[in-house]
Amino acid sequence: MSSKKKESKTESKPQNAADVKIGSIKFPISEAFRFSLESIRKRFTRALITAFSVLLGIAFMVAIMTMGIILPLIDQTPPPQYQTWMAIIALLVCGVGIVNSMLMSVTERYKEIGTIKCLGATDTNVLQIFLIEALLLGVLGGVIGACAGWGATTVIYMINQPQYVDRILNASNFVTYFTYIGEGIGIASLLSVAAAAYPAVYAARLNPAEALRYEV
Repeated sequence: MSSKKKESKTESKPQNAADVKIGSIKFPISEAFRFSLESIRKRFTRALITAFSVLLGIAFMVAIMTMGIILPLIDQTPPPQYQTWMAIIALLVCGVGIVNSMLMSVTERYKEIGTIKCLGATDTNVLQIFLIEALLLGVLGGVIGACAGWGATTVIYMINQPQYVDRILNASNFVTYFTYIGEGIGIASLLSVAAAAYPAVYAARLNPAEALRYEV
């Protein structure tokens, strides 16, 4: 009896081990990051246009904020309130452009989405891919746009008002400058992710079979 019990225990172990292996498909965040980078590389022109729209909106916003610091330093009035609203409207237009670009990206990648879902990717994994892609484009556009907006505004006033260069480049002002640049990058990242939320959810909910049958 004891030998039969031992045999049954040894036979059940490989079955349990096989059960654990079957269905245990992993899709780490690093893999989603790799998919996002590959998508940007394949669709570089579209990604560049999206990042450029973010860049322009953030550059305009940071330029207005920088003017608010520099103008009082050179004994001039700060920029009028309507310019701030213009910057906000520019960011909203930028957000609409991101939504449109990401929706077109989803349409172009129906078969790719269907394939990775058939290979075991979940809705959450597909959602991560699109949100990471939007975040990367937002950070890229935000960094370049914020630095360009601050740099262009500073250089213009230094050239036009050379007698105030010491005031403009005072070390105490750089804390505020860097704060505005950081805020610009943060707003660009949040705007890109928020604008890409609907396209990402739409892509995540695609039926794999229907996505594979879709013809662009």
